[in-house]
This record gives sequence, structure tokens and C-alpha cells, in this order.
Amino acid sequence: MMPDIQSFLKSLGLTKKERELYLASLKYGPQTASTLAQKTGIARSTVNFVFNELIKKGFASKNIEEKTTYFSAIQPELIEYILLKKAAKTKKLIQDYKELLPSLEDFQNTFSTTTPTTRYFEGIEGIRRLIDDNCRKDETVLFISGHNNMMDPRVQKYITDIYIPISKKHKNKNKMIIQDGEQARAFAKKAEGVYDEITFIDPEKYPLSITTAIYGDRISLSSSNPKDMSGILIKNQLVANHMRTIFNILKEHFQNETP
Repeated sequence: MMPDIQSFLKSLGLTKKERELYLASLKYGPQTASTLAQKTGIARSTVNFVFNELIKKGFASKNIEEKTTYFSAIQPELIEYILLKKAAKTKKLIQDYKELLPSLEDFQNTFSTTTPTTRYFEGIEGIRRLIDDNCRKDETVLFISGHNNMMDPRVQKYITDIYIPISKKHKNKNKMIIQDGEQARAFAKKAEGVYDEITFIDPEKYPLSITTAIYGDRISLSSSNPKDMSGILIKNQLVANHMRTIFNILKEHFQNETP
């Protein structure tokens, strides 16, 4: 079904009178405010005002010839440029949002550091947001990971394209306890410079189904299995410290374990 022109122009942020005058200008070509007022029934002063708004939004222009001002709408094919401009601006806003989200979240519960804050994530975007949170600050992150379990290819790509490059820039390196296997070894090689300590464990003896990340005052638990793509983020210093101790106990156990 073909989209309605009025609805489309409205979605671009044009008011009713802006839409009316834009379409009239397309129909009649460059005209003075007086001529457009006669053809549309809109007051001349309103035509002047509305066209100046259209010019600000990039949908029209004006040209002065022999002291007479002519208004004209941009050609329809140029609307694509406006859309691309909006898309670029939106993309920049999304990127700014991702970068500022940790700072915004830090304002939450500023005076209640002992009360846990829990957030639930699901789907590919939810897992990506957890990955973003794992590398949001230059701090050591402790991972307990079942990386050899089935992982959605989109998650693997996001880790390769986003997580690893960001984490490699951090001065503080991460540590990981991970199930041994071909995928885990390949990941460790790809992520050189991200971790300063990786402990491989027997996947049959210690089957891990999710990834736990411990950092700052947070812990996250996530599954990137396409059949159950979900995760939880808990923000609480006491819980994070507890999990950090468990990580160290496990690390010491596995490193001292006889092969």
C-alpha cells in the first residue's frame, strides 16, 4: 500500500500549513507570498512566516529578483538528503547516548549504595548493552565464561568489532576463567591485549552455560545462546565484592588443580 503523502510529510516534522504550502509550491513553482496566498486561501503574512519555517527545516528556499521575493519548495528527490541528515544525527545521538549511559546510571541510587539495583536484558540488543557495560570503564573485569557453548554469530561479531577494540585500549587488563576448547583458544588469541590472565578449565568436568562478569560495583550474568538470549545486571558493591572473592577462590583452585 502506497504511503499517504500528508502522513509522510507529517512524519518529517511538517505542520499542517507547512505541508499545504510545500505541496502548493511544488504544484505552482516559485511564487510570491501574495500569489500563494491567493491560490491557497492562507493569509499572506502566514505564508511568509510558514515559508521561513520551511526554509529553516530545509524544505524550501527563497530568491529575490528586482526587490520581489519568490518562494519555492525543494525538489522531492532532495528530501532523501534531509532523511540522510536526520539519520546521521540520530546515529550520533545513539552513540552519544551509549557513551553517556554509564554516567547517567551513576546518578541512580547515589545515596543508596547498599541497595541492589537489578536490570533484566533480553534479545540481541540486550546482550549488546551488557557487553557495552562490561567495557564501559577502564577497570579490570573478571569473567567466568562458558565461551564454547553455542553463541549467536551476531554476538560473536559484536565482541570482535566493539568489545575487543575498546578493551584493548584500557590500561587495566581483564582476567578470565573459561571452558577450554577450540573456540575458547581462538577467542583468547583474537583478544590478546585484553586479558593478562586466562585460566582454561575442563568443560566436561565444569560445564558452564552462561558468562559471569564482575567489575566495579556490578556483576552481569548473560546467555548468548540463540535459544535463550538474556541477561541480568546487578549493581551493588557488596554483591560485586562477594563475587570477586569467589572468582579468586576458583582461580586459585583451577591453577593448583592437577592436569
